[in-house]
Amino acid sequence: MAPEAGQIAGAADVAVLEGTEFIDRGVVAKGLYLLSSGKARRMIIVLHHISPNHRPFAFDEDYSSAVRAELRSLGLKDSAFTVLVVRIGNPITLTSARGVLESLARDRVKTALLLSAGFHMRRSFLVYQHLSMPLDIKIYPVACFNEYGPDNWWTEDNGIRDFASELVKLIYYMAKGYIPLKLSY
Repeated sequence: MAPEAGQIAGAADVAVLEGTEFIDRGVVAKGLYLLSSGKARRMIIVLHHISPNHRPFAFDEDYSSAVRAELRSLGLKDSAFTVLVVRIGNPITLTSARGVLESLARDRVKTALLLSAGFHMRRSFLVYQHLSMPLDIKIYPVACFNEYGPDNWWTEDNGIRDFASELVKLIYYMAKGYIPLKLSY
């Protein structure tokens, strides 16, 4: 349920790190590894737009600016990363992917490593793959497991819950036609 990238010749143009309103530390760590090892030329951190009225209590700063500042404090130059804040609507993964791929197409990106949390990767990869075909962008999936591993997820309550939740969402996306059945392997 969590596909992993095949071999990519050379470095990908970008590593796209999928977030929601926030970005997971494990996903960022994996992105930093891909960047430092030369497997990606730069990183794009994807965050969903949240209005100030919906920010967590006692968190008044702009989160995307905080992410930029933290990446700079780790020694990254601005040219090594982009924090992309996308507007979302339902279905969230689909609208987020559209926003990201529009940006990648404008930047003439041809190859992207897609980093996403564990079992969410299957649905996310299939959505990105479908939407990127007409743009001639090749997507390679990289699943990030933080709370449990791909080999022991069934021994953890969160693993079972995440698997079941993502399986239902994948079936929903396929039933609604957001992911063509021919891609659902």
